[in-house]
Amino acid sequence: MKAKSHITVSRRTSVLLSASVGALALTAPAFAQDDEEDRGGLDQITVTATRSETNLQDTPLAITAVTAGEFEARAMDSIEDVGRLVPNASFEQAQVAFGRAVTAYIRGIGQNDFNLAFEPGVAFYVDDQYYALLAGSVFDLLDIERVEVLRGPQGTTFGRNAIGGAVNIIAKEPGPEPEAYIDATYGAFNRTDIRAGFNYPLADNLYFRMSGVSKSRKGYQDLLDFRCAMFQNGTPELAGTFPSLDPSGGFANPTAGATSGDDCVLDTYGGQDVQALRGSLKYEGANWDVTFTTDYTNDQSSPVADKQVQINPIASTETLSDLIYEPLWGIRYDERFLTDSLYTTYATYADPIPAGSEYPAGCATDPMVDCTYYNGSGDRGGAQLPRKAVIENYGFALKTNIELSDNLSFTMNAGFRDVYTTGINDTDGSPLGIQTVKSQIDHQQWTVEPRFNYNSEFMDLTFGGFFYSSDGQTTSNVSIPFINLQQNAVIVFDSSAKAAFAQGVFRPFGPRLGITLGGRYSDDEKIVDFNNGPIDTQVVVASDNFDWRAGLDYQLTDMVTVYGSAASGYRPGAFNPRPFQASQLVAVDPEEAIAYELGFKGDLFDNTMRVNIAGFYTDYKQRITPAGGAECIDSGTTGDCVVPGPQSYIITGENTSTCVDVGNEGTVSGTVAAVGVTCIPKTNYINTPGKVKGIEAEIDWRPVEGLMINASGGWTQFKAPELQNNPAIVNTDPVYVPEWTGSAGVAYEIPAAGLGGSITPRIDWFYQSSIAFNATTAIASIPSQSVFNGRVTYVNDDGDFQVAVGATNLFDKEYFHNIFDLTAFGQPGTEGQPAAPREWYIQVKKSF
Repeated sequence: MKAKSHITVSRRTSVLLSASVGALALTAPAFAQDDEEDRGGLDQITVTATRSETNLQDTPLAITAVTAGEFEARAMDSIEDVGRLVPNASFEQAQVAFGRAVTAYIRGIGQNDFNLAFEPGVAFYVDDQYYALLAGSVFDLLDIERVEVLRGPQGTTFGRNAIGGAVNIIAKEPGPEPEAYIDATYGAFNRTDIRAGFNYPLADNLYFRMSGVSKSRKGYQDLLDFRCAMFQNGTPELAGTFPSLDPSGGFANPTAGATSGDDCVLDTYGGQDVQALRGSLKYEGANWDVTFTTDYTNDQSSPVADKQVQINPIASTETLSDLIYEPLWGIRYDERFLTDSLYTTYATYADPIPAGSEYPAGCATDPMVDCTYYNGSGDRGGAQLPRKAVIENYGFALKTNIELSDNLSFTMNAGFRDVYTTGINDTDGSPLGIQTVKSQIDHQQWTVEPRFNYNSEFMDLTFGGFFYSSDGQTTSNVSIPFINLQQNAVIVFDSSAKAAFAQGVFRPFGPRLGITLGGRYSDDEKIVDFNNGPIDTQVVVASDNFDWRAGLDYQLTDMVTVYGSAASGYRPGAFNPRPFQASQLVAVDPEEAIAYELGFKGDLFDNTMRVNIAGFYTDYKQRITPAGGAECIDSGTTGDCVVPGPQSYIITGENTSTCVDVGNEGTVSGTVAAVGVTCIPKTNYINTPGKVKGIEAEIDWRPVEGLMINASGGWTQFKAPELQNNPAIVNTDPVYVPEWTGSAGVAYEIPAAGLGGSITPRIDWFYQSSIAFNATTAIASIPSQSVFNGRVTYVNDDGDFQVAVGATNLFDKEYFHNIFDLTAFGQPGTEGQPAAPREWYIQVKKSF
């Protein structure tokens, strides 16, 4: 059934303004647990990918299941690390404007914008509890049992926003055996991590489990004082009379040769200051059990590392230099504000012009600059945003399992989550304060999922419902002095969803052949209120859809399974969350995809080699691609475009999609960068349906005792005619989708009887081919990259402790997580988010 949607707009003012919002996402830190390993062969892993417990190798889906022991062996502790192990997947830190969220893509489908207006393309679950946000989805792995990554649409069993796939993080449950541990890590940048936890039976059937973590480290990117750096570089003339910034944030009066210390470092970005707790209480009755879980995270970390990688002055910033920066300080906004290292920046998140100031004489005669922003006002100028991102996240979950009969069970999973984040963004990457953004997200959600499971010799059936309700608010303060913009934008969200689903595996011809049939009906609605001071606008986006799955699987032997399937997925409709004026309020249609998959799963050579291979073809029928742009300011009355200046010139309404220069006669004569035009950012949403095909493989091999080899690889080809044929599209590759991904790891456990245990050296390699991040600019892409990690672990069997030393980014590879080209939005720069350099660490863990 084709997805249906509609958007209703209630307009109570003639002008609609909104602001771009940046938010820093939550990190819920963690520790990894030991995973017992059968030295005689490969472990059999139980998964819940079909909403019931099955063996990984018997489940006819492309699934990557990573256990806690594997995470520990690879020194991994975040969901981004998981993405490195999954073929044809990319889990990366979001662009700095979107905060510390994760951009998750699987097989070419995902979402990179954190705003509550959009829905993720990969669904995240924590213990079967749906997590609705990209904000806060950079999960650390707290007391986990395993992480399951399901590739391809999971519309029937997981439903909401699982068009690309689903990620289920499964924590350890309380149990009857007492245990405890403490884990301490010290490393580069004064990294200090302490993790501890215990499990304790309070009574015969009542168990309690608790864990906690504290993570602290300096950032790996230095904030340099611009004036100090210019003097130390031997180019004091480039500093002019621009003031130094003291560590408290205030600008001091400049003096010749002024410095902020021997190294000019004022602060660091990319650090951590996180504390978290998680507790679970489980009661087991005769035929039932109930588990209550709660968690809390407090994150006071610094902003993520970010820097300008290109400055391309446009007419407005050239005019700013002529009329403001040159007269005030004798400087210009140009390449002097680019540092020579990925790990340094001049971004201060501050406005150096004090409150109550006035622009120098003369700017009022130029149409590019509005001189009324400061104008002697005590409320304008001198702002210093806190160089910190505050994140609070807490939740409760109650899960009840009841065995109704030998064949029928019932599960009720209910939960609540509250997420609050604040974030900042210095879009010009300099101390000039051309544009700064302070933002926050406040989100609360309730989820309830009742589910029945029926299991017999002839069928396994799962059916149930899903109910979701959330309230959220995004708030942003945007300051752009040169166009007289200081805007407080508030958007309030009220979302709801309900669904009914059923999926069964039927075996009418015996246990080796399985026939899978499933369906899910979903109904989604989102009510949104804009409030930008005088702006008062409501938007309603609603859609419904029916998803389905059909498949066949056959066990060739007890250890080899082949399968084929077809499934659909859908993502609810959305809207442009940053309309700076009424012409930009547009609906974003729901997305639909149908995927076909063939797979092979085998445990071979006496259970010493596991080989899983899948090929897929996806018909992505509706795919929305954001494309940055700009347009001139709408008059708000006729739909015409106002070009400010000594006189007001009007461009007729049909030209409002392009920012142009207009002469006295009102003729079009220039481009977006032409003097005489004031532009505002605009995001266009283009439908780029396409076909995705690919192949992926995962291998786990134990050729001899003690030797462990892991490898995975994936190839994805995405063809979208609209990308190739649209003149506005420069990057014809789909954004956030590498063509190739790969990983490999080798470890060898060496017995050390004299030391009472063993020593295991390990090396891991991760590869990702080039990625594009913006469809309309060529610079917004990064080249292919190979990164290595290394680790040596000593395990003492008698004392139940281990010591490990290791390094991440072993060969000190310099690369970016992403590139964010702001010139597409009419701004003068391009930002990049550098990955961390090589970092060493030593870890000690003791179990009791």
